[in-house]
Amino acid sequence: MKNYHFKRTGRGSAAEMPLTLIILFAVFAFPLIDLISLGLSYGAAWFISFQCAQSASTQPDFDGCLATLLKKTSELNGQGLTTMLKMTPIAGYNGSGTDLFVDAVDFMDAGKCHTIGPNKAVPPPIDLTNRFYEIAAQTTYRVEPFISLHSVPFLASVPALGTPITLSVKVKRCAEFPQGLVRGPGNGTNLPANAAQPTQATSFASPILAAKEAAEPWNRPKIYEEIEASGSKIVDHTVVLVNSDNPDWTDTGLVVQPGQTIWIDFRADGVWGGQKGHYAPQLDADGHDYGGNVGYDRNEINVFGNKFPSINYNLVGTLDPRSSLIVAQPYDFNAGRELYKYSPTKTGALKLGFWNYFPTQLSHFPKGKPTQPEAEAYVRQYYDKNHIGTMTVRIIVCQ
Repeated sequence: MKNYHFKRTGRGSAAEMPLTLIILFAVFAFPLIDLISLGLSYGAAWFISFQCAQSASTQPDFDGCLATLLKKTSELNGQGLTTMLKMTPIAGYNGSGTDLFVDAVDFMDAGKCHTIGPNKAVPPPIDLTNRFYEIAAQTTYRVEPFISLHSVPFLASVPALGTPITLSVKVKRCAEFPQGLVRGPGNGTNLPANAAQPTQATSFASPILAAKEAAEPWNRPKIYEEIEASGSKIVDHTVVLVNSDNPDWTDTGLVVQPGQTIWIDFRADGVWGGQKGHYAPQLDADGHDYGGNVGYDRNEINVFGNKFPSINYNLVGTLDPRSSLIVAQPYDFNAGRELYKYSPTKTGALKLGFWNYFPTQLSHFPKGKPTQPEAEAYVRQYYDKNHIGTMTVRIIVCQ
């Protein structure tokens, strides 16, 4: 019988197959995981940009746009998704990774379109006749590879596989209150006299308001005729929405000065009140005089050290208030059906608000006089819980 001897060749054996599969898996699977992570990172950056643009576009002034953008970005950055995807914000407003731009789009001549920013208000005047304005939120992140392949030949220098990659995403939304875009960083209250604006009554802060005017008239529908009869020249105007549950001043986006007259009108269908849940809003911008029926004392001082006015639930205005909280200081003027003209005595940013002195009475505080932070916190909670309704206000500045 012959003996057969088998000699092993250099072709390998089945025992080596698992090692081969592992190598193949590392070569193809790890890059695929990194690419999937990159796609998720781009989606996260787009979502953050979208949320910021959407929130900022609904704010009545540019300062509010920036504050909302910063708040929304901080919230989304802190939810863990960006951490899991190894996303680090780059620059942006206050280091948030997100910048705010305003696109002035000229629908008559594309060559006249331009972008303002980052994070700067629009230089006046706002042109609502030939342009519309878009809020653009641009987020920028440095993204590390989910599984770093920096030690793998040929992949070490590939972005998103062996080295970090920078993603930048911009999302735009139409600004709902373009007139307010002139108020913010770069456009403070030391502006020169407001540039001339179109005088026709169709130039509004929101095109929706213009469409509604015919069916829902203003309280003074002939206010432009009154202004013309007075011999005054219109130098600026806007329309703003004042919410009764907002304890802070609403910035109109206008800067006024001595020698000018502020004409103020409000919609005839606008109502608001201070008893949410008890009855529907019943009061207009004039509010209600509580002096004679609630034991009002004209010399009474509220927790912020100011006297109580007798009128309540009314529209009030001020210039460059030292506090954003409406009831933390005396206001400059009332506004209503009869009190529709005001002559400023100083130069400043015009702001409006819903006045309610009740939450500042000491009787609301069971432990006696509160500290300033306690009083402010209580007022904010009171406004949010009790107030109902809004007022659409038209402001026309004349000289």
